[in-house]
Amino acid sequence: MGGATNCPETPRQKMIGMMYIVLTAMLALNVAADILNGFTMVETSLKESTKSSENRNLNLYARFQDSYNQNPTKVKEWLDRANDVKKQSDELFQKLQDLKVLIVKTADGEEGDVDHIEARDNLDASGRVGLDEGMGEGKKIKAAVDTYREKMKDYVKADTTKVNMIDKILNTGEMVGHDGSKQAWEVATFEMMPVAATITILTKMQSDVRSIEGEVVTYLKNMVDADDYRVNKIEAKVIPDSKYVMRGGRYHANIVLVASDSTQRPEVYIGGNPETGTGGTLVQDGIYDAVATATGDRKYSGYIRLSSPTGVKVYPFESDYNVGEPTAIISADRMNVFYAGIDNPVSISVPGVPASNISATMSGGTLRRDSKGWVVRPSKPGVPCVFNVSVKIDGKNQNMGSKTFRVKQLPPPVGFIPYVDDQGNPQKHKLGAIKKNLLMSVTEMRAELDDADIEAHYDVLSFEMNISGAMGAIVETSPNKNFTPRQKDLIKGMARNSKFFLSNIKAKGPDGVTRTLPPMEVILK
Repeated sequence: MGGATNCPETPRQKMIGMMYIVLTAMLALNVAADILNGFTMVETSLKESTKSSENRNLNLYARFQDSYNQNPTKVKEWLDRANDVKKQSDELFQKLQDLKVLIVKTADGEEGDVDHIEARDNLDASGRVGLDEGMGEGKKIKAAVDTYREKMKDYVKADTTKVNMIDKILNTGEMVGHDGSKQAWEVATFEMMPVAATITILTKMQSDVRSIEGEVVTYLKNMVDADDYRVNKIEAKVIPDSKYVMRGGRYHANIVLVASDSTQRPEVYIGGNPETGTGGTLVQDGIYDAVATATGDRKYSGYIRLSSPTGVKVYPFESDYNVGEPTAIISADRMNVFYAGIDNPVSISVPGVPASNISATMSGGTLRRDSKGWVVRPSKPGVPCVFNVSVKIDGKNQNMGSKTFRVKQLPPPVGFIPYVDDQGNPQKHKLGAIKKNLLMSVTEMRAELDDADIEAHYDVLSFEMNISGAMGAIVETSPNKNFTPRQKDLIKGMARNSKFFLSNIKAKGPDGVTRTLPPMEVILK
């Protein structure tokens, strides 16, 4: 498991170890394959977007260097700052990449490949790397992002629009958890998140780093000519809050001039003819809002009109953003099926959406929300539970998908005799020999499921005690869970190595079904 092999186990790891054998195979089935494929599609799209940003940035640095070659005295101060921005951006980008590699290797082993993740649905690796003692990479990467954010803000502190944009994109403040309480950023990012989801989140952060790098360097380059006649050096610039938008959400961008004349307000048009400065739709206050109705890459263009002493000048612009498919993660907390007649806990989440904005309905039973999450009580075996999840985005409900779970009848329990051993410890006798003196202190029969993952209470309704001897068979029936005085007398009169059977044991479970349990052999010693 990567670098964690020689580290002492934390309490959290010990707990995971206890549950691992029973739950690992079942947890692997909790996250639907189509959801994981959705994360992979988003990951691929984000990588393409990041590559485009890197190419634009390289071109920007090249033009910055050309300006320095033409006028070193004027440009040197700003080029030095731009080179520092590149250094810091590359360092944070690499830290994010190293963290992705560590998470994948923790999930897939030392041969793990970030570009070909095998255990995409692993719910443990991200938490171990991000939160466990000895690793705790979550707080480290948060500190690195915070340091980078403040340094980038300091470079553009004179431009409040860019400062606010950087704050919003690289926000690592507290988030709202599943139960409505606030969670630290690192907990919300790494705790019980599928590897595919965490890798996608980190890739988005890498994309944001390259985008912010371009914004800051563009600002620094334009500062070279800040004292010049601004109308002669104007550029149109599109500043989005984010280039990734969920379908049903809104894409929000600021369209401004990098160095504008403060005495007049430019006119911003979407569409139209940039060459002639005609047509298109006028954008109020330079704010472009568009509803994301379909997934995929979206491009738009337009122009800005600005009056100058020599006439009206037109500055064309173009930009793009990516719309992702909304995804809901619905997983049973214990296994990949529900059992009729009992409460079945289930987790419902949507990446990037607070739990308070998530709504869910279900057919085939009842669904309720409590302080710990969601609880399902199926109506009856064989009738599947079908979930439909929606979220509130911009005041509107948006469907996030559905999932179906099978419903099975509770398995039959087994009977046992509760007793206290010679050391005073509670025990359960289910098979074989038991000391006669210990058995004499027993008052009742009980029943339980052998499956520790299912919590279900059973009541013993009646049972029979069968003794075979030279005088024939003796059958003594108890009308409830308690041993009758007659049964206790029979046990008292039996010799060592004698045996009897408890049979025809009737028990009723929370589903209302009365079951006949397998007989028990009891040997006295």
